[in-house]
Amino acid sequence: MANRNKPLSVEAQTARRAAAVLANRPAGHKWSIARQIDFICTCRSVAEVHARLEPDTVAARLYGHCLHGRTAAEQAISREALRALAQSRTHILTRPELVPAVAAITRLYPRRCREVAAWHPHRRNAFRQLYSLVRHLFDVFYDVPGWVVEAWATGQLTQHEVDMAQLTVHLGSGQALRSFPNLPVPLSRRLEHEMRQAPYEYTLVQAVRYAQLAATDALHLLPPVLGTRLGREITPQDAAWLQVVAFFQSAPLPAGAQLGRVCEWIEAVRTVGINGQPPHPGFSLKGRRPAAVLAQAWQWYRRTQRAREYWGYNVGLATTWEGLPFAGYIAPGPHRVHIIQLLNYAALVEEGSLQKHCVSSYVYYCLRGHCGIFSLRINGVRALTMEVEPNRQIVQVRGRDNRSPTEPELHWLRCWMAEAGLSLSATAY
Repeated sequence: MANRNKPLSVEAQTARRAAAVLANRPAGHKWSIARQIDFICTCRSVAEVHARLEPDTVAARLYGHCLHGRTAAEQAISREALRALAQSRTHILTRPELVPAVAAITRLYPRRCREVAAWHPHRRNAFRQLYSLVRHLFDVFYDVPGWVVEAWATGQLTQHEVDMAQLTVHLGSGQALRSFPNLPVPLSRRLEHEMRQAPYEYTLVQAVRYAQLAATDALHLLPPVLGTRLGREITPQDAAWLQVVAFFQSAPLPAGAQLGRVCEWIEAVRTVGINGQPPHPGFSLKGRRPAAVLAQAWQWYRRTQRAREYWGYNVGLATTWEGLPFAGYIAPGPHRVHIIQLLNYAALVEEGSLQKHCVSSYVYYCLRGHCGIFSLRINGVRALTMEVEPNRQIVQVRGRDNRSPTEPELHWLRCWMAEAGLSLSATAY
């Protein structure tokens, strides 16, 4: 009788909880994938699916992606596609990461050129089966570029606002790549030919860069180009950055990383300004020598990299934030006095490097909106750096080497405070 009140051991309690969980587990987990697919095709709601299948199962996810929220006509097509895939005994339906690809197949199923019943998986690897199935269904001549089909397996079915599944069907029907709408750049026949030759593991943007360099016989610059922002995005300033690449075409770089440093340096010159100079949006490499450009870029990079490594932040120089909603200041009359808010990490690094203080360490405070960093510049020369909190109080004022502000500088600071409605902390300097 005494053992009845004896507390259970940790192992016994864990076993009891596990038994309770298994007892309440939906019975559908024992079904084959074909039966699960047949079940979700008869369901009318998510709650009905979850009554028999756990939410994280592939079949339950397929219901959410392929059937839930679609019209009756679309649901009928999706059921037909799912049942056909289940009958083919493919392993594609067993991999949760391939659910978006299956959803794309059901969405485009009416545009298929062959039937699923005529396809037989020859490999057990689900990803290999997906490549084969996509080509079987949508590639009439089996000549769709590998990097387009690869997007199905990686889950990157939308790249730079381009629907890669729609692009697969477009190319698979024999149409030209350059005629596909909404491409990030206009394509000539030469560029289209080169894009089709891009390696299969490339993204859409990387394939564009491959074609642009191949068309100008500059493929030796491809690795360093892909290591810069050019390998990740296409911007309205694309033509200007391609001119930077062309600048080095006849002057081999000592190291691939040099191109990335040059691009960062040019971005800082155009948007932030370096060595105390104002931003120069129209900056160009025309008329400059490659050796001189590399030397200036390396000098700037070494100086800013020291600051980034010292504080240990893995933040890109192009990182930006909205900043605090406080206006800057421009002195009236002939005085060249400006107070501006620093809104990107490159500006913080430049400010800290020239002023010899630690303002670049405030990057995460700026990103979270905990403070704003402002710079006072007199006749184009940086004079003071100010930290302002969201409550409109200036809590720090520092000059070069963390010196206190001079009386003329305080005059302009007070003018800004009066105009912007700010207050000054008693311990600000």
